[in-house]
Order: sequence, then C-alpha cells, then structure tokens
Amino acid sequence: MKIMNIKIVFLGIILFLILGCSQKENIHKTKSKGIDPHKPMSWGHKQTVYVFADDNVWKYAKGHLLKTLERVRFTTENEKVFVVKRAPIDNLDNFYKFNNLIFFCNLESNDKVSAYIKEIMGSKVESEVNDNLIGMYAKDNVWANDQFVLFILGSNEPNLLKFNILQSHKIFDLFKEKLFDRISGQLYKTSVYSDDRFTAFQWTLKLPKKYVLYKNDTANNFILFIARLRNKSDRYISVYFQKIPKEEFNRNWLRETRQNISWKYYDEDEYFDKDVRMEKYKLAGFQGWRLTGRWQNKKYSVGGAFQSFAIYDEVNGLAYLIDNSVYYPDGEKLEALYELEIISKTFKLKDSEQGDLK
Repeated sequence: MKIMNIKIVFLGIILFLILGCSQKENIHKTKSKGIDPHKPMSWGHKQTVYVFADDNVWKYAKGHLLKTLERVRFTTENEKVFVVKRAPIDNLDNFYKFNNLIFFCNLESNDKVSAYIKEIMGSKVESEVNDNLIGMYAKDNVWANDQFVLFILGSNEPNLLKFNILQSHKIFDLFKEKLFDRISGQLYKTSVYSDDRFTAFQWTLKLPKKYVLYKNDTANNFILFIARLRNKSDRYISVYFQKIPKEEFNRNWLRETRQNISWKYYDEDEYFDKDVRMEKYKLAGFQGWRLTGRWQNKKYSVGGAFQSFAIYDEVNGLAYLIDNSVYYPDGEKLEALYELEIISKTFKLKDSEQGDLK
C-alpha cells in the first residue's frame, strides 16, 4: 500500500473515531466490533511497541515512555512487560501493520510526524485538541486485525510532554489490556471443561482442556492441573482452600500456605523472601493479595516463576489460594504467567455472595 492510500484509510478511520467521541473528554477509546475480512492480521512481537515521534518530542518523551511501558516483572530473569522502539515516519509503509503503534503530535509543529497527523486528522480533531489542550485516542484494528494504535496529541509541545507523563499509567494499562485480550483470545480458541468437571467443589474455573489433572488430594482440599506442550513452558494451576477464622486470613497466611503447598505437592519447591513481592490484588470480586516471584528446587537443581492469589469467602469461612507456577528453562515466562492469571480470574464461587475484604 502506498503512503497516499494509507493516508486516505487513516483519515476515514480517524474521522469516524472522532464523531463518536465526547468533546469534554481527553481520552477516547473505540473498540473494534470484530475481525474485518478485508484487513490482514497484524504482525510482529506482541509485546513490542513502535513509536512515531518528532526528534524533540522523542528526546523528552522517550524516558517516561520507557519507564512506563518497559516496567519489569519479577521472574527468573526480570522480564520487561513491553519493549519500546522508535519507528521512522518515512518508513511507515514497513510499520503500519505491526501490533502496537503510538503516534505523538504537537499541533504547533510542522515536523514530519506532527505534520502528517495534522494532515490526516482534520480540523474537528485539531479544534478539539486545542480546546482541551491535549487528547489521547485509542483505536483497535486501524490497518490490520488484532492491532492497537494510540494517538497522543497536544496543543503545543509542553502540553504534549506533560500529558505523556501524567497519563503514563493509563498508557500502560491500555496496552496491557490489549495484550491480555490477545492472550485470552488464543487461550480460549480451544475447548474448556464444563462446570460439571468441578461438581465436587464450591468453585468453578474456565479451564482449557489442554490443562490436565496432575494431582488431586480431595481429603486435603487441593487439586492441581498442568499444561505441558512441546516447545512451551510447563504451566501449573492449583486451588487450595482452608476453613479458618477471618482474623487468621492475612499476608502471613498466604506466605506460609504457599510454602507448605509448594513443598508438599511440587516435590520440595520453595522460595525465599528476598525473591518475592506481595501486593493487594482483587480476584473473583474479592480484595485479597497476590504473591509473585521466583521459586527454586534444590532437590532437582531447577527453578522458575510463580504467582499466588489469596481471597477469603466470608459466607463459608474459607480461605482460598489459587496458585500459578511456570517452569521453562529455555525461555521467558511472563506470557505463561499472564495466561495463568487470565484463567485464575475466571475463578468463581458457587452460591456465595462476593465482596471486598475489609
């Protein structure tokens, strides 16, 4: 596709996007309604974000963009959630079908990127951004299916750069949400177990059938599934519950219970406090905690990454621990952890009111 054709398509999409946006908002998000058979699939690494920005904007925006998008997840190798790369506007033909794109535009500038955005976006958008001083527009599937494009605009360079800083967490959340959508879409292309699989329990999971039963200790309220595929990480997901008074459900319960479960059911897996982090986390409608970090096994001289979620069912007085563990010596573990997190978020209690932990 030639650059002029790209501009025409781009203009039509932008105008459609703007007509549906409120003038009072600075952040606009338009979700795609599905696959467009007339567009190709996007390509490239799904955790790489390509950025189009003029030299001076890139000079000052780069640091904050790297800080927010290339934040590190604590695994065996400390993996970056996203990788940011600058893309030249002169080579847009080579980049417009990639998965993740960001465009920066300073309305006062006539440099190449800003001039290009101004040329195609129309007077309505320009007026809106000038009125609000800034604007951010998120759009799915602009040039390709399964694509996410973010347009960040400012009435001048200071406003544009300030907005980039102030909205850094929102920018990260938008790209992470899209990443989770992609992983979830691939994950649930395969069949899942029916709720009948969990008839014996007070809970259900939307669990793909590639996860098979690995250990089942019903007498001690524990069940474990594993997905083991060629050239992919081993992924484990387990559910354990224990009847305890609410006052005994705390961070220490999560730490100690995870240690006990991993030692017993994972054949002497363990972790050290220096290798883990604890944070508040909401799962299945309950405010609880998440423990993340590295595990190791001295018995077999191996290690990996894990995350454990703890929630409390006040109605039945039950504490739950949903555990995710990854073993993959040859590669990164973050995508597998995200897959397990997506599955864990489908955890649902039967016949129980769900609420926040006080």
